Amino acid sequence: MQTETINRVHVWSRWLRLAHWSLTVSIFGLLASGWLLDKDPVLFASAQDYHFIFAALMLPALLLRLYLLFAGKGTDHLHDCELDRLKMAQAWAVIRFYLTLGRAPLPKWYAHNPLWGPVYLLLFLFLTLSAISGLALSKELVNFAGISMYDLHWLGYYVTITFVCLHLPAVFSHDLSGTGSDISAMINGYRIFLVGKPDHLTSFRSPRVAVDDLFKPKE
Repeated sequence: MQTETINRVHVWSRWLRLAHWSLTVSIFGLLASGWLLDKDPVLFASAQDYHFIFAALMLPALLLRLYLLFAGKGTDHLHDCELDRLKMAQAWAVIRFYLTLGRAPLPKWYAHNPLWGPVYLLLFLFLTLSAISGLALSKELVNFAGISMYDLHWLGYYVTITFVCLHLPAVFSHDLSGTGSDISAMINGYRIFLVGKPDHLTSFRSPRVAVDDLFKPKE
């Protein structure tokens, strides 16, 4: 019989959480204002102003996250998003969880979700490309090295909105079905871990001895 203890462990640093929520707010603002820029000529001027405001929020947040990615420590660093053999097995278990609509169990992980960790790296890449192309367009540089900055900017838009549409239900499903308190952890920095341990009845079991050892001559 096993009992469980609850461990509350600080996983996410203050700077990572600041970068995360700043990116979250700015991305939602950029997606909404970017859509209005293309779809509503009447609101074009207002949408453009808001697009610049949210871009001004995203740029330092993205630079902070990239700095933490390469110069940070612990869960801030790039290595926590990288896949190894164990994380690949866990990532497949997360995929099974999605395919079975939550019927398959979620694997346990410490910080970054083993499936989404590499996806975050891809997102940061496209956010960087969006920032570069957006700055180029603000300077009326439409083409660079044969690449359309307008097309590159919209590619970043579609990649980002696809990520958001997949990420939001995934996070809520993890928090609903898992035990790690994923959403609140990104607010206060602490994840919950359930650790099994023998209870007081099973801890006094007699030690086991191999049969061959019973017939060995005493020294």
